[in-house]
Amino acid sequence: MKNIYYGWFMLAALTLMYATTNGVGAYALTVMRPLQIKSFGLDAQSAAFLPTLLFLTIAVVSPFIGRMLDRYNPRNIIAIGAFGAIGLIFSLAYVTSYTVLCVFYVLYGICMALSGIMSFMYLINKWFDHYKGLATGIMILGSSLGGIIFPRIAVMAGADWQTSCMYLGIVSAIFLLPALLLIKPEPAVIGSVPDGAYFPERHNAKPAEPDRSLSDALRSPKFYMVLLVTAILWFCIKGYHQNHGFVIKDLGQTPAFSAKMLGYFSLMAIVGKLFFGYLSDKIIKEYTIVAAIVVMAADFFIMHTLSSNPLVLTTFALIAGFGFGGAFTLIQVWVASIYRGKSYGSVLGIVIMVDELSGAAGMIVLGTLRKMTGSFKSGFELMVMLCVVAIVSAVMVRRFKSQ
Repeated sequence: MKNIYYGWFMLAALTLMYATTNGVGAYALTVMRPLQIKSFGLDAQSAAFLPTLLFLTIAVVSPFIGRMLDRYNPRNIIAIGAFGAIGLIFSLAYVTSYTVLCVFYVLYGICMALSGIMSFMYLINKWFDHYKGLATGIMILGSSLGGIIFPRIAVMAGADWQTSCMYLGIVSAIFLLPALLLIKPEPAVIGSVPDGAYFPERHNAKPAEPDRSLSDALRSPKFYMVLLVTAILWFCIKGYHQNHGFVIKDLGQTPAFSAKMLGYFSLMAIVGKLFFGYLSDKIIKEYTIVAAIVVMAADFFIMHTLSSNPLVLTTFALIAGFGFGGAFTLIQVWVASIYRGKSYGSVLGIVIMVDELSGAAGMIVLGTLRKMTGSFKSGFELMVMLCVVAIVSAVMVRRFKSQ
């Protein structure tokens, strides 16, 4: 144990914390929403506004939290989010009106941003260099872990969702508070270095850009190409994920089959996160992200036929999980590899803001196209074309880096 790099222990803590804040926000609240619709007498439009409000809040506050990460101890920022999330989950049991429920979603969105992927990637960027891709893949596994654990807790009390909130609060405290004790801002505070040891530079490594400010990034065409790629990926990933149930329903399949597909999807997402994270440590990152986008494009091409064949749909779920999981991981690794200096938090805040807005746009656009055309065919065709644009843009970023 003495010879194991401390960063791996902290990474385990970050994975548990991400599983908790994201598991509640992205999965448990979704499962409880139908019960709250009945409890508060909401219409479909009012209910659909709640997750949009959550993601928009994350988008709005991300640039500010990114700047805070550059200036203050990230452990303190994460602690505020963790304690806030626990308190809010317990308090949700006492919400009695739609207005207060909206306030809850705003406040929980802030806590997700404080104690979520942005803060955790900031720490991974400090603690890992040669193993950054693998470390990112492991941390992002938390989203899959949270998707397995917290929806089940959210329905433990059946229709009594208020009691389920108490269960969620207890489990969240168990996951978050001990993990918080392991968080340290950087290796230097324990007399260590990134990865636990110095490594010789790889022969094909490009020089880092450690001192680029946010203003430098905003003046760089490369930054906007990176934003375009990540925005497209989030548009496709979140757009499909939030419409998955409607897609499968339109194809005449049962809710049970839809849930089964999500199980396959989640399993392969774990494989994709680890595989592409590990691969990004070994070869040029632009090449790995292009490979993940190609897999995503193949997924959407399969689905644009709107085949209701269970074998085709199962194949889609397996490939999609692998590609989506890989792309999700590579977005974080890619940005960290390009903008890893003293303004990394500020840059990451802008990236997260754009990604969240793009994800929200994906949910809305795919749903709107379905309403206009009567099927998701045009939506899948749009995502195939966007993936082609993302591939070209990623290659152009590589050309910018080579100059």
